[in-house]
Amino acid sequence: MTIYRGIDISLLSKEPPRATVFYDANGEVITELTNSRMEYMPLDRFSKIVQEAVVSVEDARFYEHKGVDYQGIARAFYQNWKSGNTVQGGSTITQQLAKTFLFSSERTYSRKINEAIASIKIEKVYSKDQIMELYLNHIYFGEGSWGLERAAQSYFGKPALDLTLSEAALLAGIPKSPINYSPVKKPEQAKERRNLVLNLMAEQGKITEAERDAAKNEEIQLVAQAEPKVAMHPSFINHVISEAIDKYKLTEEQILSSGYQIYTTMAPQVQVAAEEVYSDDSFFPEDAGGLQSGIVLMEPQSGALLGIVGSRTPQQEFRAFNYATQNQRQPGSALKPIIVFAPALSAGFGTRDQIHDVETDFGGAYKPANYGNQLHGWVTLEEALVQSYNIPAVALLKEIGIDKGMEIASLAGLPLEDTDRTLGIALGGMTKGTSPLVMAQAYTMFANNGSVAKAYAITKIVDQHGQLVGEEARPVLEPVLEPNVAYTMTTMLRKVVNQGTGQSARMDRPVAGKTGTTQLPDIPEFKNKYGKQIDGSKDAWFVGYTPEIVAAVWLGYEKTNKDHYLTTTGGKYPAILFNEVLTRALQGVPVVDFARPEAFAAVVGGKKKINENKAITLAEAKKKLAEEQEALALEEAAAAEALAAASAQVTSAGGGAGAAGAGSTVAADANSGGAAAATGASGGTPGAANGAGANGGTAATGATGAGAPAPADKGTAATAPADKGAGAPAPADKGTAATAPADKGAGAPAPADKGTAATVAPADKGNAAPPEGVPPTASNLVGSAPTSGATNGSGGTP
Repeated sequence: MTIYRGIDISLLSKEPPRATVFYDANGEVITELTNSRMEYMPLDRFSKIVQEAVVSVEDARFYEHKGVDYQGIARAFYQNWKSGNTVQGGSTITQQLAKTFLFSSERTYSRKINEAIASIKIEKVYSKDQIMELYLNHIYFGEGSWGLERAAQSYFGKPALDLTLSEAALLAGIPKSPINYSPVKKPEQAKERRNLVLNLMAEQGKITEAERDAAKNEEIQLVAQAEPKVAMHPSFINHVISEAIDKYKLTEEQILSSGYQIYTTMAPQVQVAAEEVYSDDSFFPEDAGGLQSGIVLMEPQSGALLGIVGSRTPQQEFRAFNYATQNQRQPGSALKPIIVFAPALSAGFGTRDQIHDVETDFGGAYKPANYGNQLHGWVTLEEALVQSYNIPAVALLKEIGIDKGMEIASLAGLPLEDTDRTLGIALGGMTKGTSPLVMAQAYTMFANNGSVAKAYAITKIVDQHGQLVGEEARPVLEPVLEPNVAYTMTTMLRKVVNQGTGQSARMDRPVAGKTGTTQLPDIPEFKNKYGKQIDGSKDAWFVGYTPEIVAAVWLGYEKTNKDHYLTTTGGKYPAILFNEVLTRALQGVPVVDFARPEAFAAVVGGKKKINENKAITLAEAKKKLAEEQEALALEEAAAAEALAAASAQVTSAGGGAGAAGAGSTVAADANSGGAAAATGASGGTPGAANGAGANGGTAATGATGAGAPAPADKGTAATAPADKGAGAPAPADKGTAATAPADKGAGAPAPADKGTAATVAPADKGNAAPPEGVPPTASNLVGSAPTSGATNGSGGTP
């Protein structure tokens, strides 16, 4: 009695699972889903002949016993003992039902005992008709068919109510061993089993011998096995299920078994357009195997999701990973409008304000580069967005402040982390990344007068009793930008499509949008044999919109490696996908322009300059340093050679003018007291230009042609012709005198005991201090030790 009371048979009274029906935006049925393995039918939907066939072969005394057939057990025991094998079973239909609902399939005596006790209890609670109905709906008939109705449809393409005697007998014979008696895989064994059932029916008086023989002669005609059912529009339906779980707090079990009616926002024309394009491999020409993509299309005014394709996989599994809604990838430059340019316009910058696109060190060794490492000098804010320049975007974010950019991006729905608080976020460098769904939602603020439209796919859920589950959905709009700013962003993003990086998205209607591409990781795997980075991408995006639809496209591989990476950018295939899907989705829809806000005033600007501070322009600092060093070197060489020439003149003063070097030109100066001036022309006698000897003082020449005076006790200062700036001649055995550059000013005199000219800053450059940000060295500080050494002058010898 304890065992009897302990067995719970309430599972048998559980209401049969009912399919949930999904509807599109027009109220038409999209699909039905259920986790039930059978199609439940009341007993009157099964013909009498089917019921009699099952009873004849499974439990001949079904209508006589009370759950356990003791005669049947004894008979089965005897037959099995006689044959030496298990040829008959003693289980009744009620016992089989108990096993199906209440117990595992383990073959133990304890299970058989519990099964028998449960059967007795079931017979006291349920009628024979109720037991037969449960049995015919839950028993397995092979080939994935649970329940007689589904089996009849699967094997014969007709309802169970319409089965012939031969067909009924064949199905009745399957449950004993669905593998061995499958008419699909083992037709001969199935036929033998059918004939056995027909014989039993005749022996038990349920049919005549003539009926039996006629049924045996009937040819088994099966319908072609249908492919496993795949839910219509699986990507969209999978997202709807996720939304029902997240927003309506339903479980997957409830959704698939409670007979709900779920009304959605899906627009059939949009959904079908996306699926058709994604099923065409010609739109994915660079597929190296496993290339994936996802697209989300939504209504910018309301946030209603119109279409979703979350995979290129032809046969999607139930609740398969959705690359359109669940993917987390860095969006690249597609993030710039959200986190840089819209915040900049909101902060008072205008489309014509200037940004200096030069090589820039933003601190912390962060030196972003533009695509192709090109620099463009001063560009407008609009041009920087249209052409997707990276350095101006980072400079602009630094100007407005990272917090301002992250604030607006967060309001737009981007899932930012504290670790995203870096200038790299300007180029889409998110810690975790984002999905096409989130990006499409964020771009609604540009197409919707500055308000973000929260994405939703379910309008309402009704239970099987007609009661509303939760609340009916309403559009949720959250203001983020001023209408003027949003419309100005649209005008710039239209130029991205018409003139910039997104031209592959151009259509015969107004389109705005932005491309996005992320680089391959800078790791050895993506280096060529020369150690240089492979020219490729990890992710490619296009996010854009027309007045009717905003869409986001992502393209990439689930796992990027040296054999699987993109060689395209967001401006190519993602933009082409956007174009093709929206062209089909909007076929027949009248062309309209983007709505201009009332009292619109363009955010133009034009007076502000960004990235102007030379302290942070690395390229200018390098250039200035190089110029300074070159000037210093020329001055030092000129002073040293002039000093050498003057010293030689002093030495030979008693003997007349010094001999000119080969190729030198000597010119007398009326004010020189007999000293000669010479040009440092090429072709002079090679010689060391490292300064004069210890006793020879001279003055270097300058732009005016007048040499600075040498100390009185060391010799006469040589003057250069006013129009030449030439240095004094060097003796033939001393080398060629070098000249100071005519536009650099005069060299300072060398101390009489040193023989080396000290350097001064060029006249048009100020002092010789290094530019800001450049560390001081011995050669770029005023007052540092004079420099001497060999020069590689034209015609000279090092």
